[in-house]
Amino acid sequence: MANRYSPYISIIPSVLCADKEKKTILIHPRQKHVRKLLDQVGQIRFLRLASPTGKFGKWVQETDPVEFRRAEADGALTFSAETPDEGEYTICLGNVNEEGVFVELAAFQVYAVREDLYRLTPYKGDFHMHSTCSDGQETPEYVAATNRKTGYDFMALTDHRKYEPSLAAKKAMADFGCDMLVCPGEEVHLPDNLVHIVNFGGRSSVNRWVDDNEEKYYAEVREYEKSVPENCAPSTRFQVAASEWTFDRIREAGGISMFCHPYWQLRHHAHIGEEVVEQLMERTRFDVLEVIGGYYRPNTESNMLAVARWQQEQAKGKAIPVAGISDSHGCDGDLTGWFYTVIFAEELSFESLAAAIRDCRSVAVHWIPDTFPIVVGPFRLVQFVYFLLREVFPGHDELCRVEGEIMRRALAGEEPDAAAGIAARKGMVRRYMDRCWGRSAK
Repeated sequence: MANRYSPYISIIPSVLCADKEKKTILIHPRQKHVRKLLDQVGQIRFLRLASPTGKFGKWVQETDPVEFRRAEADGALTFSAETPDEGEYTICLGNVNEEGVFVELAAFQVYAVREDLYRLTPYKGDFHMHSTCSDGQETPEYVAATNRKTGYDFMALTDHRKYEPSLAAKKAMADFGCDMLVCPGEEVHLPDNLVHIVNFGGRSSVNRWVDDNEEKYYAEVREYEKSVPENCAPSTRFQVAASEWTFDRIREAGGISMFCHPYWQLRHHAHIGEEVVEQLMERTRFDVLEVIGGYYRPNTESNMLAVARWQQEQAKGKAIPVAGISDSHGCDGDLTGWFYTVIFAEELSFESLAAAIRDCRSVAVHWIPDTFPIVVGPFRLVQFVYFLLREVFPGHDELCRVEGEIMRRALAGEEPDAAAGIAARKGMVRRYMDRCWGRSAK
């Protein structure tokens, strides 16, 4: 749970590089009413969260106070500390009472990561959703605006068998001048193959190519079938071959291929046969696995089965990238914001996001309202993302929300100067993240 003072006090930076160099940390009051709290601070103690504590509270009492300075103008506190190890650290503000016991007034968290992760930025997004161009409830531009309102840095509209709607969403956000990255995409459904596959970011449509070249598609898939074990059922052999043919076509188009909802359950049966799942997992020709998908509360089992299967494959020594997506068919209802992906990339571009996914620098988030978030992925990233969900993303999401609301009002004809409003906010999300990383002044 985030500190109750978090909306009123900024810790800059809140993400640090794990090394033996001392860093200067600023505790800055964002609102005047917390000046009184900071004025009461007589000691600051800085300790690593994972340190042995022994008796409850003993570790805090035994930690030496650090020297700090108080700014006359606004009461901000500044101190220096080392963060030699990767992990979470606690800043304890307080005083020593007459008995010599440190009494805490407030505490804040910061996180240190090694240089390879520190130089990256976490980006939130969803790359599987639908619009009125297939079976969704809202237009492409409305879906895009709502994704920004939800707190996303990137997205791709992936209508069933349709690529062009994603380009319409991309153009709409470009016209607004929005900083959110909108990538092309489609959900690929090919003849005689039940496996759902997302083309994220590809430069062209696989669905359209097959529509124009169906005979060639069947001929090429038959060649792929030759590599599928002959002891598999004929339908399995074809679906595996057709899926792997699709993975390769998406890759040739420069995109990321995602194997979707492997354990999606319809009323009385699984959508995909277990033998098909077994072969696709064993051969692993896709780029990323949907381990968290857009299922309603009663279908959480489908997600947990996908997570367990991913863990089993990891235990075999496979490095399979993961994704969380909403598969939303109505972005003002459930699912949007419940399931998404966090990618650690060098910059907000499709090329950088794709490279990060392939390098297993992504995690899937499952956060249904009124529940605790479930984060799935490499342990190191999962641990860091839990900190980000508490301490960093709330501020990030609030900035995105305002931009998304401006665009949605513009689409309703209620915001004639939307482009100017978005232009005035351009770069605000990036600057906020830079402050959290200490890359710029407050």
